[in-house]
Amino acid sequence: MIQWIQGHKWLSPIILAGALYLALGTLDFFIQGPSSLIPGFIFAVALALSARLPQASVPLIAIAAAAEIMFGLRPVAANLLTCAILFVIAVFANRLLRRIALLVTLISGVVLSWYVSFTLPLSTDVYGLLLLNEAGRFTGLLLGLAVVFAFNSLFWILGRLGATQYFHVGSSQDKAVARRNQAELAIQIAEQNERLEIARDINELIIQKITAVISLADGGTYAVKADPSAGQRSLERISQSARDAHTELRRLYDMLHREHTVTSAPPGLADLQPLMVAYREFGYNASLRHEGPRFEINEGAALTIFKLVFDALENIKKHTPVGTDVTVDFSWVEDGMQVLVKDNGIEVSNRGLVSLQLEDTGYTAEDDLKALTEPITGPGFTAMRERAAIYGGSVEVTRVPGVGFTVSAIFPRLREFAAIAPQRR
Repeated sequence: MIQWIQGHKWLSPIILAGALYLALGTLDFFIQGPSSLIPGFIFAVALALSARLPQASVPLIAIAAAAEIMFGLRPVAANLLTCAILFVIAVFANRLLRRIALLVTLISGVVLSWYVSFTLPLSTDVYGLLLLNEAGRFTGLLLGLAVVFAFNSLFWILGRLGATQYFHVGSSQDKAVARRNQAELAIQIAEQNERLEIARDINELIIQKITAVISLADGGTYAVKADPSAGQRSLERISQSARDAHTELRRLYDMLHREHTVTSAPPGLADLQPLMVAYREFGYNASLRHEGPRFEINEGAALTIFKLVFDALENIKKHTPVGTDVTVDFSWVEDGMQVLVKDNGIEVSNRGLVSLQLEDTGYTAEDDLKALTEPITGPGFTAMRERAAIYGGSVEVTRVPGVGFTVSAIFPRLREFAAIAPQRR
């Protein structure tokens, strides 16, 4: 509700105020007559203004309480609107207005409780409570004060908790987005880390080339004095070394001017479980399983596998509806590993169309033929295949007719390419 009010600060409180006034005002009309609609209307206006103009909403609470006393009414059901008013003000108003609103509401409630308990005639029925004597008046006052303080304080506290959750902590959706963004940044950071390693190697090579140019230039200077014909040979060698250095500098420039920044530890297989949690927050039934004896792999291989799974999940999020079942299964063997990322997005989409009576649930022979003969291509899948090939792996993407898609990455020689040798103790 906070997000709804935040996005429509005029419209949403007006709709909320109108709905509550219609329900509570109707109840007041049948119990206490037409005059009870007046303070209820004032409470509704206060609620409609509570998000945008809380400074106008607060005095209206006191005015509505005064109207109840003026018309000689028992507490009207519309008094419950003050709970909604306090909630909204506690979320959106500044600290001073929040405290003033709570104080004014409590004082108005105390005054109304006193009025009902000590001003109305004895034997007056106040929603089933009969004031038969002076002791009954004190009892009614205490009950009224308890209700006033309990309800008003509760909704004020709920408003503050809601504001803290919405503006400072974030919803589960916000946390899921943050986890996914963190995973994307971790991949970019790891890739940049690899670029810097390559840049160091290129830089060392460039230094060697420039050193050779200087050495050849110095040697050529002395050689020309002894043998003028040696100058041509020295210039050719200097030119070749300078061109080689220029080529390496161009490679270094191109590498360092890509759109990624900063460095950190690259994500690995241990980071997949938080990623599953994030996708469950997005509304997908995501699960992760490992089977077989696992072995440690180096950071590069772990980053490659993480990126493959991440890209597959992003593709699922892009093309399948919420509620899709997503499974990530790792199968480890002695020398290698296979990871399967499966979804039932087609099944869930068809189920939704069936509920709208737009399509039947079955699939035809054409679907089977299409799944067997039509290759699944795209730049994303090509990049996945190239990435897996670095560690001797292969990636296949298949369509399961009527169900969904399966991404299979197989690394038959992963231990040879990327396993970390156990340390001796």
